[in-house]
Amino acid sequence: MFRKILVAIDCSKFSKRVFEEALAQAKANAASLMVLHILSPDEEDCPDTSGLLNTYYYAGTNSEAAQHCQKMWEEFSQKGLKMVRAHAAEAIAAGVNAEYSQKLGNPGRTICDVARTWEADLIVIGRRGHSGLSELFLGSVSNYVLHYAPCSVLTIQKALETAGYTTRPLDKQFN
Repeated sequence: MFRKILVAIDCSKFSKRVFEEALAQAKANAASLMVLHILSPDEEDCPDTSGLLNTYYYAGTNSEAAQHCQKMWEEFSQKGLKMVRAHAAEAIAAGVNAEYSQKLGNPGRTICDVARTWEADLIVIGRRGHSGLSELFLGSVSNYVLHYAPCSVLTIQKALETAGYTTRPLDKQFN
């Protein structure tokens, strides 16, 4: 029986499915739900501020570039905050005690830290299906959480079709 469920989401479309599973688990267990978003440069929609370093070589562009990067980061942050608020409101409307949080940091570590501090019984997280070299180079938040979480972890696998794989009916595969 889970009392406190933490769902970690990002701004991808796939996160809606992860949230829906967490909400279903919260309803089934009469549990509280924490909707968490981690602000990270590794997130798909995160603004690229790497060009800011180049501006130090050109006088007069420092301030403008920094302001532009700050504005992009604030928009990204507000988008994430709006998302977690909306999911928490949806959970509350469904009769689930819910709260939300947005943190800045390394996603895997921060998810585990929040779960520990909030005393979560279950973490629900998505898994994009990285494996082999792509997991080695890109890292895997779900893999980190599975190894270091202070509680149970439910991973929601992204469908193979949406992860770039194609499937064929069995009768076509062996002809």
